Amino acid sequence: MIKCHIVQDLMPNYVDGLVNPDTMKDIEQHLQVCESCRALHDKLSAPLADPPPADMEELDYLKKVRKRTSKKWIAGGIFLLLIFSLLTYFLAIGSLVDEEDLTYTTSIEGGEWRIHLQLTNGKSLLVRTEPIYDTPGANGIRRVIGIRLKPYQLVPSPLLEKGNDSFMFGGTMSSFAQRAYKVELQMADRTIEFTSDQFVE
Repeated sequence: MIKCHIVQDLMPNYVDGLVNPDTMKDIEQHLQVCESCRALHDKLSAPLADPPPADMEELDYLKKVRKRTSKKWIAGGIFLLLIFSLLTYFLAIGSLVDEEDLTYTTSIEGGEWRIHLQLTNGKSLLVRTEPIYDTPGANGIRRVIGIRLKPYQLVPSPLLEKGNDSFMFGGTMSSFAQRAYKVELQMADRTIEFTSDQFVE
């Protein structure tokens, strides 16, 4: 007869049907007489109980942590985008200059008309120009009747050259007279129009 410790070692394979037929007969004979080995056999042969359900509270906590982490990443991204937008606005786009922060002089020399702009508030000056169009004619074409100067103030930056606080623009007096041309200086609080024979607000 087989000893108990050998039967107990072979029991998992016996339950799974992985022992040869001779060994199976020997184990069955032993199970008829040995109470402890029969108890082990019954325990290993019993159907497995369903695993206990996962703790829902723990799962909910993990979902909350994941949601909170996602919200933090989104908030951080929005904050960085806001900072980038503000830096871009102040360093690259700027805002229109107020009249009190800008001095301008006009001069006529040898048939040339010039306007010189000087920013006095310590910021950098960036002047954008855009054409001024007439109302469309019968053929639908709008002709250019002037230039609009738009001075912007920027926060001084190491990216821009130092001392960039002045700008000069000019043209011939004949271009004013021939085409009824005008130049507008558009500031944040005032627009000034320059023509060949008058200075009009």
